[in-house]
Amino acid sequence: MRRTSTKAAMPTQLSDQTLARLRELPMAEVAAAMGIILRGSKAMCFNGHDTASPSFTVSKTRNTWKCFGCGEHGDAIALVRKIHGLGFIDACNWLCSHFGVAGSDVPPSRLARSIARPTKPQSVVPSTSVPSNRPDPELYGWLTAHCGPVKASLGINYLQAHGISPELALKFGIVELVNPTKAYLKLEKHWGAERIRAAGLSGSRRALSWYGYALLFPFKSGAATEYLQVRCLESSMKFFGPSGIPKPMFNRERLRQLRKGGLLHICEGVPDAVAMEGAGFAAVAVLGATSFRSEWVEELLPFDLVGVPDGDTAGEKFMKCLANEFRARSKSVRFAIPPEGMDASDVIARGKNA
Repeated sequence: MRRTSTKAAMPTQLSDQTLARLRELPMAEVAAAMGIILRGSKAMCFNGHDTASPSFTVSKTRNTWKCFGCGEHGDAIALVRKIHGLGFIDACNWLCSHFGVAGSDVPPSRLARSIARPTKPQSVVPSTSVPSNRPDPELYGWLTAHCGPVKASLGINYLQAHGISPELALKFGIVELVNPTKAYLKLEKHWGAERIRAAGLSGSRRALSWYGYALLFPFKSGAATEYLQVRCLESSMKFFGPSGIPKPMFNRERLRQLRKGGLLHICEGVPDAVAMEGAGFAAVAVLGATSFRSEWVEELLPFDLVGVPDGDTAGEKFMKCLANEFRARSKSVRFAIPPEGMDASDVIARGKNA
């Protein structure tokens, strides 16, 4: 990290002029300093959830960033805060130090020169000392076991709106996590901070990667929990999955129970598959429109397949992805398309609540 010798570069209070200069720093330069490698305007998100397709995007016209996968967004200051886990003033100080912004005394020409100098991207976590993230069924199972059944009205209303009864939620092991801060402290005491991070549940801060009330959807493989999808209900992030962990197929064990030639629905989301199972339809789920993996084709070939997309543009991508994957193996896939703006669980819930 480049540091200036003047105290002015590390302010404890920031003028409006300094804040304006920090927010004018080229977003691509700030992203590079954070270790984010852009390909054009896109990159993998720092949360590590988009291994299949980059969802982090920089807007040159607005000079902002947004991840279309997890919903995180903001300006240069917000990016530093997210990645380094800093408060507002500390994040501003980091930018001042790194880019040579010395408050209102820095002439524009000097600021331009300091930004133009090549900047070596800074790694958020040294790769030499931290192993790659990996699934941790033991930790995931421990976390869900220490959560409780869905009782809060926020969670009950969500499940009801998606056609999922309390009994069905219990069958699939859906639980509520009321306080992520307390949950992290318990996890850290039992497993240690590094193991939590390596399991993809935390980043550079000693905290879970989401906040507020959430529902946990466990992905079971026998008695083990191989993955978790978190449905955040009190934050701007909608869904969260363990960072840097490949997204598996939900309800994969259903394939062992289904006879050859049996009807199988491939849904575009976990709540859809749960709701369809509750309605008596065999269903698995893929996490997102472009998250289907070619390696799954072989084990799905024996069944009569019906794709169940969402009724939106992402659903159209999902249909195209499935059709292309199975066409290569001369296998046809039918599609059950919900009304525009709805998904399968919406349709099922509407029928139950009618």
